Amino acid sequence: MAGPMKRKKLYRHILQALMDDGYFNEWRQTDEVCRKVNEGVPNRWKQMAHSRVFMYMRELEVEERHLWRRSQMIREWKKL
Repeated sequence: MAGPMKRKKLYRHILQALMDDGYFNEWRQTDEVCRKVNEGVPNRWKQMAHSRVFMYMRELEVEERHLWRRSQMIREWKKL
């Protein structure tokens, strides 16, 4: 089947490529991951939302931690 990859598959593909390249060797926050993934998504497509990052990250082998700053939870991920 010709044509571009579906949006959700593209998100997974980009995240796996980032993991393979060593991007997650350091702790990365949600906004950093979201910004990096959206660089690879075409402008006309819907960009990945911050609230959906965790859904795709739990499919990868990464460690998750939660930080609380001013009553706001910040998620961070690092490769196991």
